[in-house]
Amino acid sequence: MHSLQRRHHDLIEAAKPVMAHARDFLSESGTMMILTDPNGVILWVEGDPSAKFEGHEVKLVPGALWDETASGTNAIGTALASGQPIQICAAEHFCEGVKHWTCSASVIRDPFDGSILGALDISGLSGSHNTHCLALAVAGASRIETRLSTVEMERRARLLDITFMQSTRWSESGLVVFDRRGRLVRANENAGLYFNSVGLDLNVCNDLGAKLAVERLERAHSNLPHWLKADWIEPVLERDERLGTILAIPPSRRWASHAVAKFGEYAAPSVKDPFDRIIGSSESIARAKDRGRRLAKLHLPVLLLGPTGVGKEVFAHALHDAGSCAKGPFVPLNCGSMTRDLLASELFGYAEGAFTGARRGGMAGKFEAANGGTLFLDEIGEMPLELQAHFLRVLEDGEVYRVGENKPRKVQVRVIAATNRNLRDEVAHGRFRMDLFYRLAVATLRLPPLVDHREDIPALAMHFVDLTARTHKVPKRSIDANVVEALLAYSWPGNIRELRNVIEGMTLLAEGDRLTADDLPPELTGASESSLTAAPVMFGEGATPLRLADRERQAIIAAIEAEHGNLTRVASRLGIAKSTLYEKVKRYGISRIAAERFKF
Repeated sequence: MHSLQRRHHDLIEAAKPVMAHARDFLSESGTMMILTDPNGVILWVEGDPSAKFEGHEVKLVPGALWDETASGTNAIGTALASGQPIQICAAEHFCEGVKHWTCSASVIRDPFDGSILGALDISGLSGSHNTHCLALAVAGASRIETRLSTVEMERRARLLDITFMQSTRWSESGLVVFDRRGRLVRANENAGLYFNSVGLDLNVCNDLGAKLAVERLERAHSNLPHWLKADWIEPVLERDERLGTILAIPPSRRWASHAVAKFGEYAAPSVKDPFDRIIGSSESIARAKDRGRRLAKLHLPVLLLGPTGVGKEVFAHALHDAGSCAKGPFVPLNCGSMTRDLLASELFGYAEGAFTGARRGGMAGKFEAANGGTLFLDEIGEMPLELQAHFLRVLEDGEVYRVGENKPRKVQVRVIAATNRNLRDEVAHGRFRMDLFYRLAVATLRLPPLVDHREDIPALAMHFVDLTARTHKVPKRSIDANVVEALLAYSWPGNIRELRNVIEGMTLLAEGDRLTADDLPPELTGASESSLTAAPVMFGEGATPLRLADRERQAIIAAIEAEHGNLTRVASRLGIAKSTLYEKVKRYGISRIAAERFKF
């Protein structure tokens, strides 16, 4: 029994607070709450002491087996067999000894893949048990699933924190990160290059991950594929807990030369490079372009991250044009601008007569329209939860079912998704499926806000002036220096989209051949004065002025030291998003310092 409880430790720990809360209101009610494993073995019991005493007589105790093959029809076994909530009343039980009991049970599912982890049952002698107990069992199982999801997300965040802080060790290596269950979490571009060089793709990692699950570690090294060496595998440990596994493929001449051959055209960018059409030469944009070039050649879903207005669709077009699907269609769809039913019809299409008002002959959806090309889904975080399962199925199987049809249609589509939401938080709150998130997040591209690459503002402003002049057939105008200063001083909460709108409005409304301070909108007129005339900050009498960036760097280092390198807690301590913290850590070169200090 100890071994069994240890094997289901996460399930029991997630259920204990829920069951402890139930113990208080089940007291003196004549009922008890029971947690089982997926085979129907009871792991934990809470509830009214009198009910637990009566339950002992019929083996409602830890260690007892209540699946249907052993005990016939009963709430636990029938719920596990059917995968649905169930209530078995009195004589409906198969065994004579429990015909005085009424039991309600609901299965507990893995929030990642939907597999059954166990069951939560509420049992009581007939008369003490009421119809509300089934709803209570369903609600309790849902709370346990939410707690499991939160724990899993926190564990994966710690896994990514540790691998991120050690990233300098593997800067040239092909890196694949698996969680403790062997599920693929992240892979870098070099890993894709290696797999391409040996004639494989990243799907091979799904089979490999199953061998690297914690419970199968003792057999993993004896059953590795021929292309993989045992010393490439490294466990990720924190406080004696194994969070996951890293596959670090060392660079070699064979796949490095393959990489040069594959990406050699980027050594000297030409006008044919789609990413060269993106305006901006700052360091952060250059990094984003470089990563985009590499991701474009890997046939994987890409998740574009960043606040609204940073140019995610522009990068999506570049990914499409630089990839293997460039000759196919590019089909965009905004998931946040439609109702659930309309979005389902737009994505998957519908058959003739599927609903009132359906077109004669039906309609192809965006998946079919993008066949052989790219489907760009903006605001993916807005997709209704019930549609996410269907969307994931298309990604996994490459088959789409029109609404109202039972015949699958084969599609070959590269999906690029974009969001300004923190999808990890959405998963933790049950608003986004964990399995879909990790299917999309294997390859991510984070785009910086405009305030992080202000040096690109003059070039962007001139580009939008030219674009407005061509589009609306108005004279091209130059920009005064004081206008540029105001543009540089403004915070740009709407990012590049807001800059474009401002420049477009100024260009169309300007009376002369130049854009002057008089043409600036009201929100920008005071920006340069307040920002540019501010006195430098002094610390101590006669101290040398300290730049804000220096203070920020010191604050981040201090927070990392206080939290012992846990970046999740560091971000919370500083009151910023973890993605923002990652960018600042990279910008200030802190990762090497932290790695040396905390010996990651």
